[in-house]
This record gives sequence, C-alpha cells and structure tokens, in this order.
Amino acid sequence: MKKFLQQQIFPGIYANYSNKIISEIYKNQENAEIDISDIKEKKNEYISKLKIELEQQIERKIKLEDKAKSLLFIIALAITIMTFSLSFIKENLNHIIPVIFIILSITHFVISGIRALQTLNIKQFNIHQTTIKYQENKFIIQKEKKASLLLKELIKSKSLNDLINTKISNLTYASFILIRNGLIFFVLFFITTISISLTENKAENVHQTKVVTESKLEIKDTINIKKTVFDEIKQGEKK
Repeated sequence: MKKFLQQQIFPGIYANYSNKIISEIYKNQENAEIDISDIKEKKNEYISKLKIELEQQIERKIKLEDKAKSLLFIIALAITIMTFSLSFIKENLNHIIPVIFIILSITHFVISGIRALQTLNIKQFNIHQTTIKYQENKFIIQKEKKASLLLKELIKSKSLNDLINTKISNLTYASFILIRNGLIFFVLFFITTISISLTENKAENVHQTKVVTESKLEIKDTINIKKTVFDEIKQGEKK
C-alpha cells in the first residue's frame, strides 16, 4: 500500500529511487559469471532463441520511446493551454486556492516532461551484430564467436537489456502519472475558479439590488416629503 501511494503521489521520486536500485543490479550483473553447463547439447537452439528475444527487446525499447515522445507532445499542448490561465493568477492573487491548484498543475507537467526526456536519454543497450571490417578495399565478415562464448554474451545482453527496459518503463509510467495528476489539479483549478466567479457575481447582484431598493425608497420618501410640504403651503394659502 505504501509503495502504491508513493507511485501515485510522488511518481517521479519513486521512479528515480527504483532506477538507482536497478543501476546497482546492472553493475553487479555486468561482471557476473555465466554457467551454461546444463545446456551444452542445446547451445545453438538457445542462441537462436536469445537472438529473437534480443530483437523483441529492441522493439519494446522503441515502443517505450515512442510513448515518451507522445507524452512530451501532450505535455507541451497542456502547458500551452495553461498559459492562458496566467492572466487569472496576476489578476486574482488574493484567491489563494485556485492559484495553488494551477501552480501544482504546472509543476506536475514540468516534472513529467523531465521524466519523459530522461527516458529518451537512456541510450545504453546491448545488441548483437555481425562484425564487418573494411580492409584493403574490401569488406570482410568476421567469423562468429565460439558457440559457448556467443551464448554467454547473449545471455548477459538479454539480462542487462531487461534492466534497461525496466528503467525506461519506470520513467514512462512516472511521466504518465504526473500528467494525470497535473490534469486533476487543473480541473480543480477550473472548478474553484468558476465557483469563486459565481459567488462573487451573486454577491455583486445582491449588493446592486440592495442599492436600487434603497434608492427607490429614498426617492419615494422624497416625493412624500415634497407632497406634504406642498399640501401645507396650499392649506396656508386658503387660510
């Protein structure tokens, strides 16, 4: 429950915390030994499987990066829309609650953008390619490593790539949650702004109605006074 709340309320901080742990695991696994004694007779079969899995890892990384790019577009659009609310902040600094909501909303979107950019900045990835050399005006393809060495290399590459993709996934998820929280604060800003505007308009209308009523009473009293004076003058003339 605690971790869930941390992911939902402070996703950016939690993603950094998780990725630091993953980085430590990556360093440990990078220098770890690999035991393939149980699959000596099926080396080629496992090599083929691991090559396919490495390709799938690359595709997953590309998809995660595409998601991060989409999130950056959403963030840019949201911040552009929210800039129109800055005039409200300047004119209504005395309305603390809406100002707090819009500041929190903008902050969440900015941090979300940072996390999405961090996703795109992770360039480290382990791939397997055929080694080609250019020598004496011709290309030379080098022989593959021995099956046992190649298998060990592929096993390590797959394990390390899983950790890299997990780091990218953590940052992408954090960016998404921050966008969601930013939208919630913006909706709260919008609701409180409308509520305050309606309250102020209602109070102003009540005040205007009161002023008009008092004015009518004053005019009526004035007419009555004038009428009384006129009657008194008329009666005096008759006498």
